[in-house]
This record gives sequence, C-alpha cells and structure tokens, in this order.
Amino acid sequence: MKLLIMDIEGTLFQTHVRLEGTKLNSTIWQGIAHRLGADATREEVATHEKWHSNGYRSYLEWMKETIQIHLRYGLTHSTFGELIAAAAYNPGVVTTLQRIDRTRFEPVLVSGGFRELAARAQRELRIHHAFAACEYLFDEEGQLVSYNLLPCDFAGKYDFILLMLREYGLGQDDWVFVGDGLNDVPIAQRAPISIAYNAHPELQKIATYSIDNFLELLTILERA
Repeated sequence: MKLLIMDIEGTLFQTHVRLEGTKLNSTIWQGIAHRLGADATREEVATHEKWHSNGYRSYLEWMKETIQIHLRYGLTHSTFGELIAAAAYNPGVVTTLQRIDRTRFEPVLVSGGFRELAARAQRELRIHHAFAACEYLFDEEGQLVSYNLLPCDFAGKYDFILLMLREYGLGQDDWVFVGDGLNDVPIAQRAPISIAYNAHPELQKIATYSIDNFLELLTILERA
C-alpha cells in the first residue's frame, strides 16, 4: 500500500479567486477578504507582498496576520460557512476518488488552507486523514474568537507526510503526491512520484507527471 497525498485548494477544489496584486490562487483565504470588502482586500494583498519579500519568519506568522484582518473586519460563522459550502470540486475529482483502489492507496489530505474545507472533502469523498493549516473557532453568536494553526504548507507539508508514513509502517518511497501550486514545489521535489494537476509552471517543470484532467490520475496510479 502507498499513501496518496493530495493538496486541497486548486487540486480537489477550484480556486476561483485571485485578488489583483497576488501570485497565488485561492478557494477560501482570498475569498474571505473579497467578502469582507475593499479595505480587507487591500490588507490581504499587502500580506502577500510581505510574504513574497520574505517579510514573515514562517507560514504561521503569515496566517496570524491574515487572521487579524478577519477579526478586524468581522468575519462571521455564517459568511465563513457560505464560502466553505460554495467551494466547487474540480471536474473529475469525485469520480476519481470513488474509483481509486483503497486497498492500494490511502488518501491523505495536506493543505495550507482551512480545516473546515478539508472536513467537507473528508465527509463527501470518504477520506480518513487530513491536515489543514487553519481551523476557526466561533462563539455562540457566530463571531470569530480563536483559531488552531498547523505549519502544513510549503516545506512544512513534508513533516505530516513523514508522520503518516511512520504510522502506516511504510517506507519513504511509499507515497504519491498530487498538487497544483507554486507552494507545492518543495513537496513535489521530495516525492517519489509527483503529479501536477492544472499546475503552476514551476511545479510542472519538476513533477513526474503533468495532467489537466483529474481522471488521468487513475491511469498513473495503476502503474505506480
């Protein structure tokens, strides 16, 4: 058996939001800023500029500053839930996950996005392992009051992959990675087999395979 490690935003779900001035597509993070208005959007874009100029010590630090924007502009449980529910799967994702031989491949989600979106994919696609960078905690009135953060984006994803390989008693070559973004390059470089799906050009350059139809993943896994 091998682990099938998959990114979430851009890989399973469509990334239909990219705010002007940013370099990364997003399903939820930038969608929140867009819903919170022009001032929140401007501040969100500024955090992207700061990240790309190495202004943060870590991904956690970037998330913390972004969360302060959400707190400042009043993100509610209702708005957040609407964004999670509205996220659309990429074509072929549902069918592919239904057809994957679970005796040969154990799906594991690792994302720099939200735990709530990962949980939705777990419920609907019957996936039992997921690590996501941020989980929001709302009070009884629907106000954002706290959060839980994990360093599982960019190179940090690898630590969670190693954890799951250890728990399943697998070797370091017993996994396949599927991703789409520039932030997936560090993981694709380490993966025994990496699959770039509708991916950033830099990821396509180093991936083992590059596909634009998610169903092609089934053919690749048959040979893996």
